[in-house]
Amino acid sequence: MTQEDTAASRSGGHLSERSDLSSVVVASAEIELGGDDANYDANSLKEAAAAAADTIDETKEEEFDVIKLPESTHTLLFTAPIKSPAFRFSFTIAALSILCLLLALSNNIILRGGGEIPANVGMAVKVAQYASIFIALLMEEEIPTGLYLLRRIPKAYFKSKFPELCYHKFVASCVLRICVGYLFLVNVLFILMRAREVLDIFFDFIALQFLQQLDDIAFNLARMGVFSKSLRAETTNKYFRTEFKKEVDKAEKSRRISLFLKAIYFMNLIGLLCGQIYVSRKQSRGDYQCKSITVIIKDEVWEDSVVQVPGKDIEKMVLIYPYFNGHYNQDGSSHDGRPVYVEQNKFDGTEFSTKVPAQIKYCKSIRAWVFTHEYIRKRKSNSTRDDSDCPWLLRSEETDVFDIEEVQGPWQIWAGVIGRTDGAVCILSLFFGYPDVSPLFSYNIRCSAIFSRYSL
Repeated sequence: MTQEDTAASRSGGHLSERSDLSSVVVASAEIELGGDDANYDANSLKEAAAAAADTIDETKEEEFDVIKLPESTHTLLFTAPIKSPAFRFSFTIAALSILCLLLALSNNIILRGGGEIPANVGMAVKVAQYASIFIALLMEEEIPTGLYLLRRIPKAYFKSKFPELCYHKFVASCVLRICVGYLFLVNVLFILMRAREVLDIFFDFIALQFLQQLDDIAFNLARMGVFSKSLRAETTNKYFRTEFKKEVDKAEKSRRISLFLKAIYFMNLIGLLCGQIYVSRKQSRGDYQCKSITVIIKDEVWEDSVVQVPGKDIEKMVLIYPYFNGHYNQDGSSHDGRPVYVEQNKFDGTEFSTKVPAQIKYCKSIRAWVFTHEYIRKRKSNSTRDDSDCPWLLRSEETDVFDIEEVQGPWQIWAGVIGRTDGAVCILSLFFGYPDVSPLFSYNIRCSAIFSRYSL
């Protein structure tokens, strides 16, 4: 036999099995019908061959659809006697896993005093958040395992295999799996909502996955005899070798189980996506940022500020920075993805009707929060040194933060002369809490200890 014949025989091996069985069926039908007899029914032969093929498919499906009890300490909760060391061991592992997940949840949950959702995040973090939702559903296996066992092993089938075991303990073990799975998903949702960096998301996922798999890790260690001989015996007994085969007359039930598990996955996906989309929209609208800030600039004067009022000649005026102290409120607009704070009337805290107010906003070109005024410039002519695209009078250090409260380091002030001086720029923020929630008044005073005087 040549190499080509050998390859052909190998590639057609699977087909030959079905062809041989079909040929046997066809030959048997010919004998019954009389071989070359004129009454030979070709349609009957085709139906017999199709039935033989279906028999092969059902046999293979049945072989692949055999399940065993999961090798986990959760299984020991119903296979081991309550007073046995194995039961106490598995109960301790389950309690430890749930306790750690609850502690993680208490750390992640959003409370007024801490665990705040960031004002906003960059595009890389947003992409990682939504990608992590699908990763989380792939990592989480307790929910589908618990539901699959409950749907696949009814009480009668369970008692026929293990008449000495309690079915209610089996159900409780599966419910425990489902609860652990949803604790994992709730933690995932809070981690994603509070995430500020991409790596933080993935590191937290690894930690949660470890907590969820404590039962599997402990079971494998017990099976290796790390803890005791009795635990090793319990993890290698007959219960973990017993096979639960697919019931032949339950094909429709098997299909319903598959659809049910898909529906659960879809519902979990929709729940996580809705929660993340809700938070992302609020971040985009600036709902998690300060609504009002109070700016306090220490005594500082710029004697040769350039003022250019539309329709008038450019003139130099004395700029007294403390004149701009007071309340600045969000006006609903944004600049470079951050909210714009606009100066308010010093007497009643309302918007100016005729006067052009100063603004505090973020400028991406210089990566800083800045204090600006539409009519005030550093030079009479626009130049690169004038930062004409973002003509700042005060600016923070370079930063990418979305919340002005998170700005660190000294602010720099333009004083029009060469030299440095000590001073302070204080921002007192008034945060009104989340929308649709009773106001939460918390004052944060952030003072930059030093600012620099810059010159032309």
